[in-house]
Amino acid sequence: MRYESKLSTGQILDGRYEIKRIIGSGGMSHVHLAEDLRLPGKSWAIKESLTTDAVYGSVQAEADLLISLNHRRLPRVVDFYPPDKDGYSYLVMDYIEGVTLGSYMTAEGCDLSGSTLLKFAKQLLEVLQYLHGHHPPIVYRDLKPSNIIVTGQKELMLIDFGIARSYRNGGKEDTVKLGTVGFAAPEQYGQGQSGPQSDLYGLGALLLYMATGGQYSQWQRGMDRHMKGIVPVGLAPIIQRLLRHQPEERFPDAQSVLNAIAEIEGIKDDLGISSYHPTIDRTRTCVVALVGVAHGLGVTHTSLSISGYLSRLGATAWVDLSTADSIVHQRIRNMVVDDEESVMGRESGESFKWNGVHYWKRPDRGGLSGLLGGSYRFVVLDLGIGTFDGGMDEFSRSDIPLIIASGADWRLEEVMLWLRRSGLQKKVKWKLCLPMANRSAVALLQNALPEGEVYGLPLQFNPFKLEASLEAVYEEWVNAISGGISIRKRRLFSKNKS
Repeated sequence: MRYESKLSTGQILDGRYEIKRIIGSGGMSHVHLAEDLRLPGKSWAIKESLTTDAVYGSVQAEADLLISLNHRRLPRVVDFYPPDKDGYSYLVMDYIEGVTLGSYMTAEGCDLSGSTLLKFAKQLLEVLQYLHGHHPPIVYRDLKPSNIIVTGQKELMLIDFGIARSYRNGGKEDTVKLGTVGFAAPEQYGQGQSGPQSDLYGLGALLLYMATGGQYSQWQRGMDRHMKGIVPVGLAPIIQRLLRHQPEERFPDAQSVLNAIAEIEGIKDDLGISSYHPTIDRTRTCVVALVGVAHGLGVTHTSLSISGYLSRLGATAWVDLSTADSIVHQRIRNMVVDDEESVMGRESGESFKWNGVHYWKRPDRGGLSGLLGGSYRFVVLDLGIGTFDGGMDEFSRSDIPLIIASGADWRLEEVMLWLRRSGLQKKVKWKLCLPMANRSAVALLQNALPEGEVYGLPLQFNPFKLEASLEAVYEEWVNAISGGISIRKRRLFSKNKS
C-alpha cells in the first residue's frame, strides 16, 4: 500500500528545504528532491516516512545509523525530523545524482562489459567491508538494483538503510523477516540470523543479475551458458560460491572476495596497477619478508613484533604491502597519533615513526626504491598472502623469508599444498613459522619439509611488547644470516654481537 505524501512541489520544510519533486517511492516512504534555501544551488534528498507504532523504532534507528557512518559510497545525513503528530518523519541526506542500477541495466541492455562488472563488484565490496568492519558489524540486508545509484562517472552509491541493523552475536534468527525476494539470503526468511555473509549472498545475486543482463539473481543449473561473453574467466565460480544456501559455505568476508577477484584479474591490485616491482639497495639493507598461506594467521602481528626487535639494532622500516586497500597502517597511526614523531620531508599520512620504527603504507605507484632510498638497515615487508604481481618475487629475494602458517594438526596439509603450488621448495631457504604450535606439529612438518626450517612461535599477545621467548627466536635468525654475509656481519649486526 502506498501512503500519500504530505509534501508537495514548492512547499518549504522547516523554512529551509524547498520541495522540487518526488524522485522515488516505496511502500511506506517517498524521497523528494529539495533545494536548500540557506545554501543556494545545493540540493538534498529528503526521505519522508510514515511512521506507525510498529516501525517507529526502525525509522529512528535508520537515522541514528546513517548519522554515524562516513564513507564515500554512502550518503551523508545532515538533518532528521522525528515523527510529527501524524506519524511523518523526514531524513535529509546527500542527493546522489545518477540512476538506479536497475535503470542503468535497462539502458545498457546485455552489453555490460566484464571490466565494468568487476569494477562494480569491487566498489560494492569496498562499502561492505566498511560496514562489516564495525563492532558489531552493520548488516545492510537489502542489496538490490533499486538501492544502488550509478553516477555519471560509473561510481556506485549505496542508499536506503531502512532494514540495516547491527549483528547480534548469539542470535538464532532475525526478529523480522525483511529483504527483497531474489536478492535476500535464505537466512533472512526464518532459517537463521542474518549477518555479514547475508550481504555477501546479496552481492552474489547482484553480480549474477548484472552478468545475465538482468535476467537472473538466483543460481540455477546451467547458469554458466547465460553469462558467456560477459563474465571474465573465473568469476562464475565466485558468484556461485556467494550464492550458496548455507552461510558457512560462502566466502568468510568481503576481503576474501576481493582477493579472489584480484586473482582472476591477473593479480592486479585494487589501485589498478598492473605491475609492482619494488627494488631495495641490498648492499646496505637487510630485508625481512613475511607471507601467509591463508588469511588470519598472524602475518601482520609477527611483522610488527619483529620490526620492534630489529629497531634496536639499526634504522628499521615496516611496510604494509598486504593489499592495496589495507587499513592496518592507518589503524596503527590512529593508535599512536598522540605519541608520533613525523618523518621529515614526507607528506602527512605517508609514514610516521613510533618506538624507533618507521611505518610506511603501500606506495601508490612503482616500487620501494624511491620510498626508502636505501636509508634503512632493516626493512620488514608485510606481504599479506602475497597475491599481487611481484609479491612472491620480493619474498624470494628477501634475506629472511618467513612463511606464516597454522600449527593446527588439521591444517598441516594446507601448508604442504601451499608450498607445492608456490614452487618455493627448491628456490628459497625459507623459514616456516607456526604461531602457538605444539612441538609435535613442528617436528612433523620439519621431517616432511627438509628444504626449509620450521619454527613454533611462542604466544605473543601484544606485538609492540616483545616477550623474551620470541626475542630468542628472532635473535637466532639474525645471527644465522649475519654470520653468512660479511658486509652485514660488519655493518648491520655488529650491535648484536656485543
